[in-house]
Amino acid sequence: MWTLTSTLLLCAVLAPLHAFAADRAEMSTSLHAVMIDEDFFSGGASAELDKRIDGDAFLSGGRVAVRGPVKGDLVVAGGDVNVADTVGQDLYAAGGSIALSAQVVGNARIAGGHVTIAPRGGIAGKAIVATGNLQVSGRIGRYLLVYADSVRIDGEVGGDARITARSIELGPDAKISGKLDYRSAQPAKIDPHAVISGGVVRNEVDWPKEQAGALARVAGWIALLLTMLGLLVVGVLMIVVFPCFSTAAAATVRARPWLALAIGFALVLCVPVAAVLFLISIIGAPLGLLLLFFYPVTLVLGYLTGAMAVGDLVMGWWARKRGRTLTAAMRTVALAIALLLLLLAARIPLGGGVAVMLLMLLGLGGFAIQTYRSYAREPTSAPPVEMQTV
Repeated sequence: MWTLTSTLLLCAVLAPLHAFAADRAEMSTSLHAVMIDEDFFSGGASAELDKRIDGDAFLSGGRVAVRGPVKGDLVVAGGDVNVADTVGQDLYAAGGSIALSAQVVGNARIAGGHVTIAPRGGIAGKAIVATGNLQVSGRIGRYLLVYADSVRIDGEVGGDARITARSIELGPDAKISGKLDYRSAQPAKIDPHAVISGGVVRNEVDWPKEQAGALARVAGWIALLLTMLGLLVVGVLMIVVFPCFSTAAAATVRARPWLALAIGFALVLCVPVAAVLFLISIIGAPLGLLLLFFYPVTLVLGYLTGAMAVGDLVMGWWARKRGRTLTAAMRTVALAIALLLLLLAARIPLGGGVAVMLLMLLGLGGFAIQTYRSYAREPTSAPPVEMQTV
């Protein structure tokens, strides 16, 4: 049983390679990245950009690294985000830890657990930051708006700085060309060498429950939208890079739901146990570590497959009614709508979470079944994207 489970999961990780070779897509791709016109998309456990992009760039992953210039907007989401090269327009970033050590020509919207703007980093326009801890050592060109737990500024702000935080500190190298307007339950710690041209205004706040609740709701909606964005980036990669495989996997969920549900349930339960047994056996430790590493990735792929099954069903019905074929663009729109509805449904107490979990199990099972078919070279039960209308 453990050998079968491990084989299924390893196949699930490697199957898209086989599907991609069969599809022979005529585009510049890697395992985790794809170019669409001048725009760059990348997703996975590790998403990296190390070349010049003339359009916009979208990256999502456990670790995100941007080491090449982006002429347009940059949208990044991940656990550990590092932006180390120029952004030609606006920056939108979300993650557990975000480090900016390059210049942003436009504005920046940043949300994360810990945000650092290094001495070499800077934002020429406006900066809006929602974070637990903010460290600013670079330069903000216009104004800075912050919602945080703790803030330390050791850099320059070209305009006003409006800060709401529990702890605020300005170091000796801090320079604010405008006014420092802050809300906090305690006075800001301002070094005598810090320069604040527009003066300091303090609005004392006792952090009432209403304000804390409002901030929590705003943070919740931001997290919801950023989660959807990250899932959508990975979903677009599945649709564009592996069209036949993703279409067939979604069709399998609809065609054999009970089998897909059973296999998905077995994988969710058995894979962690199998990984632990492999680790205990010492000799199988590398395989156990591999299973643990790819397990969350496979759950995400299963969730996206379930969402595609719903999106393809509804969009296919709509296309058939109008005598049109189901294209990759239509599938992407359907996936975006399905993801939004699923993320909203997950916020419904009890019932919503159960429904989303069932759909993830269905998608995981469908993904595993199609993986087996790809490696067993069985005929696919779903036609190519350009021919499917249901």
